[in-house]
Amino acid sequence: MAEHEDDAQDRTIELEGGRLLGYLDLGDPEGVPIVSCHGGLSSRLDVLPAAASATAHGVRLLAPDRPGIGQSDRREGRTLLDWPADVAALADQLGLDRFGVMGWSVGGLYAQAVGRSLGDRVRGVALIASPIPPDWDGMRDELNRMDRVFLKLSGHAPGIDRTIFHLMHATATHLPKAFAREMKLEGDVATQLAAAIAEGLTDVAGVVDDYRVFGAPWGFEPSEITVPVHVWQGDADDLVPPAWGPRLADAIPGARLTVVPDAGHFLWYDHWDDIFDWLLTTPA
Repeated sequence: MAEHEDDAQDRTIELEGGRLLGYLDLGDPEGVPIVSCHGGLSSRLDVLPAAASATAHGVRLLAPDRPGIGQSDRREGRTLLDWPADVAALADQLGLDRFGVMGWSVGGLYAQAVGRSLGDRVRGVALIASPIPPDWDGMRDELNRMDRVFLKLSGHAPGIDRTIFHLMHATATHLPKAFAREMKLEGDVATQLAAAIAEGLTDVAGVVDDYRVFGAPWGFEPSEITVPVHVWQGDADDLVPPAWGPRLADAIPGARLTVVPDAGHFLWYDHWDDIFDWLLTTPA
């Protein structure tokens, strides 16, 4: 078991069929459970900077790696709607009846899947810089160039996409400062996010799976989500188009929207308190 700062710990559970699911457990061990769905090209470690805020708010933050990412075994052919079963299994093994969910970036679509499929157990869903479904009008045209390229490569040129992801992993692992500069990040968060991305790119087959899920039909519409939802979107986001936040909020019944002025794609690193405050006001 690995230990990280602020007493955060890596743990693993065994799912039905023997597949392992790795997750990070941080914050208040007796607190309100919140499941974090990590970003794309990342891993469970991207919530490490939230540890102090989680502890202060009485939150037990659980951050599982998706299949094939970090410490979780790969599940070949997985779909978006396979993810809620993994989250339910984690909650069951930890004895959790209800929990909040948050998802950043690509993690937003996984958080939406959990909210839609486990509505009787989810107290609320926080979406931060979340994508919209790939079959919505204009989604692929509005997608940033990097993700358009990776989607195309993941679907049609597996040898090339693996080379690219290997290079990104090597840079994040061995040249974290250079990687942080490329991502336009500074300070401790830059180092921590580089580590999260290095971990997330360990098994490139899992990363390719993640992109294939990202570009595939979700199997549901956001309008089917019935639990409370709050969407956070930065109006200076250069990875997720700022218009996507309002589109999601309009589509999800009763959803709240917060547009953060001058905030970019990494806005959750400055807004843990706001996110936890909202999730803690949703029905227990």
